[in-house]
Amino acid sequence: MHDFNRMTSGAWYIAGGPEIVQQHEKNRSIMKRFNDLANTDMAQGEAILAEALAPGSGVPETFAPLHLEYGINTTFGSGCFMNFNCIIIDVAPVSVGNNTLFGPGCQLITAEHPVNDVEMRIKGWERARPIAIGDDCWFGAGAMVMPGVTVGNRCVVAAGAVVTKDIPDDSLVMGVPGKVTRTLNQPGDTLEREELEPGEY
Repeated sequence: MHDFNRMTSGAWYIAGGPEIVQQHEKNRSIMKRFNDLANTDMAQGEAILAEALAPGSGVPETFAPLHLEYGINTTFGSGCFMNFNCIIIDVAPVSVGNNTLFGPGCQLITAEHPVNDVEMRIKGWERARPIAIGDDCWFGAGAMVMPGVTVGNRCVVAAGAVVTKDIPDDSLVMGVPGKVTRTLNQPGDTLEREELEPGEY
């Protein structure tokens, strides 16, 4: 019930056990060092954050504080950015593609507790489902992604939206729960670069 691999597999489990506790303690120490820098040395912060993330992960430019539960279950592509006070509850794997941006206070939450079975919930059972996010996305301030969700490439998730279902490529998502309000990157779309003066872009 307390096995780390069981926890990350999506099976019901109870938090605890030596391996889970050890990884928690290791990552808390890393995150304390990262957050204590308070963005005063970005290069050192990047090196510290690399210790926390999965092997082979890119390291996003990140403004502390960052709240990252296990670290080892999270993988970023290249060119990503996380603004102040983001939260990643990576009980199950979290993968983020290249060039994806997160505004302040965004949350990626893989863990969930029993809804119908209150006795099971009281005894501490939980499970986690992975989150996958594609390339070139932008999450506005306070956006949240819930367990088991896949977000496609080139999506924009509006500030405060709560994404509870899979989102196809090129979607603008708004609301609680998040819904696709239109398809982005279509022929004829007005591009923001058109607001620039000639030669600025």
